[in-house]
Amino acid sequence: MSLATNLKEARIKKSLKQEELAKLVGKSKNVISNWERGDNKPDADTLFDLCDILDVDANYLLGWEDNNNLSLSIKEQDHIKKYRALDEHGKDMVDTVLQKEYERRTEHAKEFIILQPPLLVPYYGHVASAGTGQYVFDDIPPEMIEIENNMENMHVDFAIGVNGDSMEPTYHDGDTLLIKKQSEISTGEVGIFMISGEAYVKELGDGVLISHNKKYKDIHINDSVICLGKVIGKHIS
Repeated sequence: MSLATNLKEARIKKSLKQEELAKLVGKSKNVISNWERGDNKPDADTLFDLCDILDVDANYLLGWEDNNNLSLSIKEQDHIKKYRALDEHGKDMVDTVLQKEYERRTEHAKEFIILQPPLLVPYYGHVASAGTGQYVFDDIPPEMIEIENNMENMHVDFAIGVNGDSMEPTYHDGDTLLIKKQSEISTGEVGIFMISGEAYVKELGDGVLISHNKKYKDIHINDSVICLGKVIGKHIS
């Protein structure tokens, strides 16, 4: 199964709502929802936090093995048989060594992911429309910036700077957003939209584009509104 399916299954087994899991990992409910729909994935640090909270291992959560139907080798079966024959002192000793070795391997895997070379993506501090439905940034020489090399960022096509406060408190003026190119996004997701020659960061609603800052009115969608991509994260320099 996929990470999205396994994450939702593990969350439900722990009797956690999306809002509750979001608080535990320091994310919003929308982020959890996006993960469970398969729209994007948690970074390495968050992945290990999720494993601790949900009491599953990374292999299971990533869909690399079925946590409910693990096949055991003859050697592993022999280890289990010997473990069951131990007294409480012996089991405590084995548990201590096993836990220390598990933590050592977990930290090694975490460091391996973190030490990957950064990704280079185009950064557009401002945008301008060519008056077409084509990708309007192609004629603007971009600056290249480095972003963290993690699972989620593998889908980033470009980065764009935020101008204004219409998406506060989610995004602030000067933030750098990470964008995946796509012409459509789902309701509740945040994207980049071209309207009358200007680019806007907005959440897609039912026939409207929504600002998270309530002092701004919704923008009604018409045929002139073009979706340029989906916001899949924020770059922290």
